[in-house]
Amino acid sequence: MLAKPGVGRAADRANLVAVQDSLAVLEWPDQGKGLVVLDHAGSPPEDFRAAVDRVLQAHQAGLLFLVAVGGGAEVHAILADADRAAPNQDHLGVYQLTEEGRLLRVAGRRLTALESAAERLGQAQALTPDEVPELIARSRRERGEAAAFAQAVAKGFPRFTFALVAVCFLAFALLEGSGTRGQAIKTWLSDGSREVWQGELWRVFTYAFLHANTTHLLVNMLALYSLGGFLEALLGGRRYLLIYCASAVGGGIATALAGALRVAMGGLPSYSVGASGAIWGLMGATLALVLGRQRVLPRLIARGLRQRLLLVLVINVALSFLPGIDLYAHFGGGLVGFLLARGGRLTRPSES
Repeated sequence: MLAKPGVGRAADRANLVAVQDSLAVLEWPDQGKGLVVLDHAGSPPEDFRAAVDRVLQAHQAGLLFLVAVGGGAEVHAILADADRAAPNQDHLGVYQLTEEGRLLRVAGRRLTALESAAERLGQAQALTPDEVPELIARSRRERGEAAAFAQAVAKGFPRFTFALVAVCFLAFALLEGSGTRGQAIKTWLSDGSREVWQGELWRVFTYAFLHANTTHLLVNMLALYSLGGFLEALLGGRRYLLIYCASAVGGGIATALAGALRVAMGGLPSYSVGASGAIWGLMGATLALVLGRQRVLPRLIARGLRQRLLLVLVINVALSFLPGIDLYAHFGGGLVGFLLARGGRLTRPSES
């Protein structure tokens, strides 16, 4: 029995891509996982073993999970033996769904989404024959949208991202190679709260093109290149540059405000440099896109990106509290980027 979407996390995320006789194929394209459901249906042992072998031998890439429906100890033994003979055993997970509705893991990797869905089988409603073609068509349509989107994004050359990276590298090379004069200019362009409130407002922007050392520069430029190219192709050059620059200013203002408060409480003034406030703005903008109601990204792209982005954000939030890190620039820039992307009217690359 194939269940209607909506029962457990597996049903919410897996796409039905094929149904043929006693076999059904589902996939999680954004996770590189596939699931084959094979109905035993009283098949002779040799025929069932041949069907299992065909499935496992056809596996080439990603993670593959096989669920045999029905049968008893004999089916369990066939599955275990077929798993041992499979060419990609390390990337397999084999299960048996008994006649009583119990899901047994026979061998290999675990698929927690499948196990969670199996616990809710009692709540499931079976798909009707008329609903199966509709679900398959939807899966193919979503894959087509994701492929077209990826192709459109790949066509664009991220010239603004490369320009920003080049400016940061050039500024670092010029200032670090100019001795005391270069350091004086660097201090003059850094984000210092006391100087900002004395009218040197350029500092809340120029600090974003300076870096403390080579490691600081390389880490930020790698992050900018990784995220910036995608967002530039998605948003277009002007909107991308607006979010980047506005986020840099937002992070600079947040740092200046926090610094002024620290000085007012008896602390020492400090200076801040780095593109991380602007980069956090790009992360905030990406988060707004994947969480927003306006469907800018194809569903498969948004789903995979949401999972990865949330993990990256959690890690970066934790790193922001380390000594020497300007968390105010991070959070200020991230908030500005999020709000700008949340409030703007955006289109997909193919529509712009």
